[in-house]
Amino acid sequence: MRSKTLAIKRDVWGGALIALCGALTIIEANSYAVGELARMGPGYFPMLVGCFLVALGVLIPLSPDPDDLAQPDEAVDHGAPQPTRAERLRGMACIAAGIGAFIVIGNFLGFLPATFALVFIAAMGDTSNSWRSAALLATAMTVFGWLVFSWGLQLQFPMFRWG
Repeated sequence: MRSKTLAIKRDVWGGALIALCGALTIIEANSYAVGELARMGPGYFPMLVGCFLVALGVLIPLSPDPDDLAQPDEAVDHGAPQPTRAERLRGMACIAAGIGAFIVIGNFLGFLPATFALVFIAAMGDTSNSWRSAALLATAMTVFGWLVFSWGLQLQFPMFRWG
């Protein structure tokens, strides 16, 4: 049984960290031309993401604990298999490695290979995923990213580059 005080502190600190990341994103986005909705500048999207992060950081500590919402007659399945420490660490490591791969690969090869690598590596953090399902998910997300950013929004990201 976890302590209620520990859960509240964790929610407050987690929300504060997310809000801080959002505030720093807003500050950095101000160094670019933000523009307006009809003619978005390069700082518009980061500004919007920063605002969402600040709002999310404020809402996290205010959200109710799922255990408090359960009805007494609704049995919470405590017999469900819980991930082991090694599985949790694998997930965290794969997500961090995916983000790192996105930064490095995006810098040298472009948006599409970086997106594929990010999703594939992060998906391998889930022990229930096979390499085939991770590759399928990565392919679908790469196509979706191309449709949204290149074709839909017509943003000038280099989809492929060499060097």
